[in-house]
Amino acid sequence: MNPRIEITVTPEGETSVQTKGFAGPACKAASRPYEDALGTKSAERLTPEYHATEPVAQAAEQRA
Repeated sequence: MNPRIEITVTPEGETSVQTKGFAGPACKAASRPYEDALGTKSAERLTPEYHATEPVAQAAEQRA
């Protein structure tokens, strides 16, 4: 899986930024410009990918 950033905007104007395919804190660095542009953050949830030491796609390929 190629790393990507998904930004969702609801009809009510609420936004969320989700990273996929990043390992460790690289996801925060990649999404920071988008988060800053969208305004004040109301919550943050770290996924298991944040705690990974290698890209998720690479780990999956090595197990296959």
